[in-house]
Amino acid sequence: MKKLTLSIILSLMVSLFASAQTIEKTYYFGQPSVSQIQGYEQIQFTNCMQSALAGQPSLPWQSVSLMLPQGTEAASIDVELSDFQTLDGNYNLFPYQTALTYSNPVRKQFEKDETLYASKSVYPAQAYGNLSTQYMNGIGFAFSAFTPVQYVPGTGEVRYATKATVRITTTAAKADQSRKLWLNGDNATRAKKLSQNPEMLQTYNSRGRTLGGYELLVVTTQPYLSAFDAYVNFYQARGLRTRVVDLETVLSAMEGQDDPEKLRNYILQEYEENGIMMVNLAGDVPDIPYRGLYCYVTSGGGNQEDYGLPADLYYAALDGTWDDDNDGLWGEIGEDDLLPEIGIGRMCFSNQEELNNMLHKSMTYQTNPVLGEFHKVIMGGEHLYDNPMTNGSQYLELLIGTHDDNGYTTTGIPEDYEFTRLYEEEGNWSGRRLRNAINQGTQYVHHDGHANTEYVAGWSNWDITDSNFNGANGIEHNYTFFHTSGCTCGNFPENCILENMTKIANFAVATFGNSRYGWFNEGQTEGPAIHLHRETEDAYYNERIPYGGMALMEAKIQTAPWVNAPGQYEEGALRWNFYDLNMMGDVACSPWHDEPFTPVVSYSVDIPVKLASLPVTVTDGNNNGLKHFRCTLFDGEDLLGMAYTDEAGLAVIEFDEPIEFIDGKTLIVTGCDAWPQTLTIDLTSTHELELQGIAIYPNPNKGQFSLSLPEEDCEVVIVNSLGQQVFSQQAKGMTQLNLESLSNGVYFVKVKSENAISTLKFVKE
Repeated sequence: MKKLTLSIILSLMVSLFASAQTIEKTYYFGQPSVSQIQGYEQIQFTNCMQSALAGQPSLPWQSVSLMLPQGTEAASIDVELSDFQTLDGNYNLFPYQTALTYSNPVRKQFEKDETLYASKSVYPAQAYGNLSTQYMNGIGFAFSAFTPVQYVPGTGEVRYATKATVRITTTAAKADQSRKLWLNGDNATRAKKLSQNPEMLQTYNSRGRTLGGYELLVVTTQPYLSAFDAYVNFYQARGLRTRVVDLETVLSAMEGQDDPEKLRNYILQEYEENGIMMVNLAGDVPDIPYRGLYCYVTSGGGNQEDYGLPADLYYAALDGTWDDDNDGLWGEIGEDDLLPEIGIGRMCFSNQEELNNMLHKSMTYQTNPVLGEFHKVIMGGEHLYDNPMTNGSQYLELLIGTHDDNGYTTTGIPEDYEFTRLYEEEGNWSGRRLRNAINQGTQYVHHDGHANTEYVAGWSNWDITDSNFNGANGIEHNYTFFHTSGCTCGNFPENCILENMTKIANFAVATFGNSRYGWFNEGQTEGPAIHLHRETEDAYYNERIPYGGMALMEAKIQTAPWVNAPGQYEEGALRWNFYDLNMMGDVACSPWHDEPFTPVVSYSVDIPVKLASLPVTVTDGNNNGLKHFRCTLFDGEDLLGMAYTDEAGLAVIEFDEPIEFIDGKTLIVTGCDAWPQTLTIDLTSTHELELQGIAIYPNPNKGQFSLSLPEEDCEVVIVNSLGQQVFSQQAKGMTQLNLESLSNGVYFVKVKSENAISTLKFVKE
């Protein structure tokens, strides 16, 4: 028995040793900038966020978001700072001030740790913050942060490292994530964007594609099942396979300690088995239950605590239980899941009329919009705080154009759009003026100001009527979307004003807002609420994500590395808004952010026997590639394959089994601001003019090959099987290429001339 026990122990030790790995990433820092804030200085680096304990010197922190090898979790972190530079002069760095709520922006006192400011010890004592492991679609990430700055408060000396090496030691993961590992669709692209070491994705072995699955799940109650028949047909015609289930059946079939857990377990089951990407919770509370999450915030010298933030994130982030210690506090630090797998939305209706209004607005808005209004945007900003002066307008302006303020970069609404700015400090703010502007036509309404459950943007619940918003009726002017940073106006368990905007026949298709407090940082352009708002606009305009619920999911994913605070202590305000920001409306509705256009879809089927893949190119009228277009190929109702276009507009639909006959197959192409395209593919058909005489030889090859091109200027782009561009150049005629440095595998060559296009496949072995 002793020998057997020793053998087992040794085997375990070998296993643990084999699973332990070290990930290393080096970061470099140039010359920082110094800004003035309330009589103090602030040291700033690009892509670094200001943070500190309340009252301690605010420093720039670099986020760490490193992808972990498959089957591991982060065990420890080490940060090595080197190559220091000293800034000339002495500095009195700004004491970090905690966030304030929009509803009660009162600070008890200016927070400053006088003892620390008199110290001549190096601050901070530890350069890096807490380490956590999060999972998204089965892919592991290590989150932490560090500061390259060292400060001696008592002397004012500041020095910074120009080089920082981060080492993450891993160990075997406690939980098996393999059933959540879906790299199909755009999950792989999303993971690489979040990661600072995207090459690690090559260590993952994805599951097979979800050809027998579906994308959009609707959960409602039995009386409303048939009401979604037209909805199902609408989205399936757009390439989204859709299923509707009743909650009663779900609750009777699933295990769990209460209804929210049973519903979440069902959503988890459908994600693991079918790879769903969106869930529509179709019904108001109490018909469709919700989970309240716990959060604690130190604010303004006091604190705020809530044991039940209404948060549909619970149904979207599917790792763990959210209450591992079973104390009834859901979402405590360390029990959270900050990386959602799916998009989530809630249609808050209580009767058939309200549901009919929601369905009509969503489908009519997408199929028959009022043209000429999609460059018109409304900004409503209220006065927030007196000392220092803080206005909602300074946050809203960060939604326009590209900004790298506060440690992260977002690209939002184009600067040349037509803006209606209703700002209180300019004397033109009122709820009446905002309502009148909406009734004259707009694309989207953004609001930053005060609110409560029954009040927002100068309106009370009784103001949300069809007669008051008679212009936004979908005929004279468009229905619209509404996003606010205000407090509790999205408190959907109550009769909140944001849900009422979606219930009436006119006005809002969907709304985005907080179920509890919204938070801001006075006198600055950073704050928890605007952080998520900025990332939502970036999801629309930069990432080109078409669906409202998926854009909110992307906003939370990009914010996630900052939720666990950089230092050793978490203020909690960003976590609070991360939890309580919800979407009310159809999760799959695609907002128009520009005038609708018809994309150019190009493909070539020139293999008459078997087809292993179908390259599809999506461009605009100027032959520019369009990214993040979803290309799905169907045989009747059966999905054959699906892919998203890359930056060059190329999607490669690969098939599990080669297709012998392509006749009569349907290709559906959808994307941001574009009319959906449904095309029938026949054997040896070519959509768009194909370049003639293109050839690769030898094929397969070792990376050295000849490319036969027309005697005219062509753009040659080569992408790998993941859709990543690995090579491009201009060429014509016979061209010799040497790509021996490429990894072995399948590649696609896209050749474009001024008037035609062709895509070929080659194998490097």
